[in-house]
Amino acid sequence: MRQPFHCVVCGQRVEPGYAHQACRHTCGNAECQAAYQKRYSAKVEQRRQSNRIKQLQLQGVDMVSCAVCNQEFEMIHHSHLKTHGLTVKEYKNLYPDLPTLNSRMKQTRGQGALTQSNYLTYLGKEPDRELYEFLTGCLLGDGYVEKGSNKRNARYAEGGSNQKYLEWKYQFLSRYFSCTFNERLSSPHTKTGKQYQGWWLKTKVHPIFTEFHLEWYCKKKVVPPNFVSQYLTEFALIIWFCDDGCSNNSIRFYTMAFSDDEVKFIVTLLKSRFGLNGKILRNKNNQPFINMNADSKIKFRKITSRFSIPGMEYKLNF
Repeated sequence: MRQPFHCVVCGQRVEPGYAHQACRHTCGNAECQAAYQKRYSAKVEQRRQSNRIKQLQLQGVDMVSCAVCNQEFEMIHHSHLKTHGLTVKEYKNLYPDLPTLNSRMKQTRGQGALTQSNYLTYLGKEPDRELYEFLTGCLLGDGYVEKGSNKRNARYAEGGSNQKYLEWKYQFLSRYFSCTFNERLSSPHTKTGKQYQGWWLKTKVHPIFTEFHLEWYCKKKVVPPNFVSQYLTEFALIIWFCDDGCSNNSIRFYTMAFSDDEVKFIVTLLKSRFGLNGKILRNKNNQPFINMNADSKIKFRKITSRFSIPGMEYKLNF
């Protein structure tokens, strides 16, 4: 027989008759469940890291110790120092003579820095119009350009569960830039705490992406009218649809991340350039998305029939 318990997050007493069968640690509130899941994921990650360190020690790999708690690591990371209320800079100021990287991490970091410093010598294609069209479609969809505050240049990044499709994007971009393509577990979701297995594409930093970052970002991602007007071709449109579109009784483009004015601009451009009539609808959160009528679906099918993209056959063959 189940006994009353207290929610591990808010402390509320929970009677057995009022607890959900799946909730044996929280009161059932969504925020408490998310907080518990985040804590649980963090504990699992800590155990994984601890087991990994033990394995490396058995292999004779040297470690560095945190001066605050004496815990051993390959690298004393900012996420660990955060538990002590310190930043990496503050830690180094307090303990200037203590190392924060072991010999293996120093070598890895050194090789990475050398690779990054030579990004302009990558023997790839010169950026051309096809690249700009590709990136326009990606940035209207799931792709993003990121730039660190202490970095001179930006890079392109994208992750997801469709391996074939992301691998196709990787192969396209690697014609121009040095890229990586890896499978890994995502960081815990900020709201739910859940983690997802997926594939992650990243390029090295490059001035081209700095240019895109200036055009496409103003605190958040925006739609730059002049840029999109120039590079929204059928190729860009198809990539955008593969990222953020769907087909059922009609064709939809999910534009919830953009403002009303930006979506109105896109609807006008789709009509004038491709003859596609779109109507702006709203989801339950009052965010705008584009819905096309039956005639436009027929026109759009003629466009999709001219393209074949790995992993996206289920979207393009409607």
